[in-house]
Amino acid sequence: MYSIVIKKLYIELAAKEMIRVLKPGGRISTSVWCIPDKNFWVTAMGSTINRIMQIPPQPPDAPGMFRCAESGMIEDLFKNLGLKNTSEVEVCGELDCGTAEIYWNMMTDIAAPFVAALSNADEETIIKIKSEVTEILNQKFPDGKVVIDGNSFVISGEK
Repeated sequence: MYSIVIKKLYIELAAKEMIRVLKPGGRISTSVWCIPDKNFWVTAMGSTINRIMQIPPQPPDAPGMFRCAESGMIEDLFKNLGLKNTSEVEVCGELDCGTAEIYWNMMTDIAAPFVAALSNADEETIIKIKSEVTEILNQKFPDGKVVIDGNSFVISGEK
């Protein structure tokens, strides 16, 4: 319970500050990731790392990229803080990696949580994770063209 209150407090404080500095009549827009099921570009690797390294799942209220993934969460916050003409639109995108190898290299170069997790793994474990991630991608993209969906919400409102 404590962490849920803290999570919402920090998010609310950030939103209040953004709204405070907004001019009257000004518009604000932000974007958050949708649920993990709509972001295979993250879950393909993340779920494999978690399973193989036996990393326990994070509580839903823990800090992370999906902490605001619930549809309506940020729009409701904006409304509760007095914004008008609020909206939430789901935006679908694609990450064109080309190949499973390029995907692996990108994720192990730029995805900080994955880099951190793999830094605690021995070489054999990393090889196993890479093999399984590659297999998952090859099953999903049998033609070898790895183009992965990623969805987010764009939320806006007017002061």
